[in-house]
Amino acid sequence: MVYHILVITTNYLKQYVKDTLGEPSEKIEFRFVEYGSFAELKDIYKEHEDWADGILTTGTVIKRIIEIAVSGPLKPILSMDADNESFYRVSLSLMVEHRYLNPERVIFDVFVNSEPQPSILRLLENQNIADAFPAFARWLSTATLEELYRIEEETLEHILRLWNESRIDLVICRYSSLVPRLKELGIPCVYANSTDQYILSILNQLLSQIKIAKITAHAPAVISILPEDPGAPAWSKRQRESLKRTSLSFAKKNDLNLIFQDNDEEFIIVTEKLVISYLTCGFRENSLKNHLEQDLDLKLSISYGIGNSITDALNNAASARAASGISGSSYIVDEELQLVGPLDPGETSLSARFLDERTDAIARRASLSRMTIHRLSRLMILRGQRELTSNDLADSFHISLRGANRILQKLEATGLATVIFRKSSHMKGRPTKVYRIDLDQGLSEI
Repeated sequence: MVYHILVITTNYLKQYVKDTLGEPSEKIEFRFVEYGSFAELKDIYKEHEDWADGILTTGTVIKRIIEIAVSGPLKPILSMDADNESFYRVSLSLMVEHRYLNPERVIFDVFVNSEPQPSILRLLENQNIADAFPAFARWLSTATLEELYRIEEETLEHILRLWNESRIDLVICRYSSLVPRLKELGIPCVYANSTDQYILSILNQLLSQIKIAKITAHAPAVISILPEDPGAPAWSKRQRESLKRTSLSFAKKNDLNLIFQDNDEEFIIVTEKLVISYLTCGFRENSLKNHLEQDLDLKLSISYGIGNSITDALNNAASARAASGISGSSYIVDEELQLVGPLDPGETSLSARFLDERTDAIARRASLSRMTIHRLSRLMILRGQRELTSNDLADSFHISLRGANRILQKLEATGLATVIFRKSSHMKGRPTKVYRIDLDQGLSEI
């Protein structure tokens, strides 16, 4: 399994971050993307979202902009912003090396718009960024997207005004895009680099979050389907049968693991979080509603719940349904009890964007569906090993033994699986084959 890490940075920092993260390994592949202005960040994220398993940014403001600008859940994302140790180390080093500096006239660019005294004296006195500059965190959590987009230009204007008024001697920068611009203006500045150890620790945290995200992709999920008009009469038997038939056909066509429960009040589909992501195009669109209504003479209200258990998922679907009843839109309530939505009510088509090029290429080679390959990859993560039998696969996928054998035989025929040994149960019948799955090896030959 190769983890794809998108690194969003500036031209000024790109080489430094590359050198610090080091050469890609067999398990990690980096993609470095530069931004020119904060307004570009949303488009950068959307362009690379399908490829990336996780995102590293070189600043907390970048991370915050993406969190606000992109609707719906994000891929795991962390900032490599300087930690408290880095800020303090840079400030102390400057005072030791340049004893003539007045600490009240050395400022941090990132704090000039939110703090009345953004000097290093505050930090040296408090020894902690949060204690020295408490207003910044409050500003970052409440700032609008438009305010965040403007912050670099406003910061530059503020610094230039202080410089022209002879109130500062040096700027310690965290907005890396400002460094070359300040130098062009003749304003002395240094960049507050994070330590190598800190950046690598953030990378390891991101990898841990990615692994958790991949495992929780199989969390239980529930889809609740009701007539759109709560005052309408109950569905007829014919309508219920049509809805179930259309849903079954759709599930078979897309190789989805769906369990149907029909009662007098609602039509319930039990599945997993990964399938909800697929049906909603990454928790953004209500494309399942559009698909079902195209084939049925029904107007539907669809709500989604994800939980740590089926009971939790059912309760969360009910909460999403309550939100839908108030606004008329569709919602998801996830395993963290977060309300996601409203889902885009526009005419959309089902998309497998969450399945990357790797999955698509392997699926074509093995003549299997993309969902099957994706679920197989997740199964190996959950098991923590690449070896499995047809019984293992049948139990995990909730399919017949014959269906599991068919999948493994196709993988073996295309070099994506190898029989490593046969184990006997000391009973009559053939020994059980144990397969080693190696999807990445197969990809290198495509």
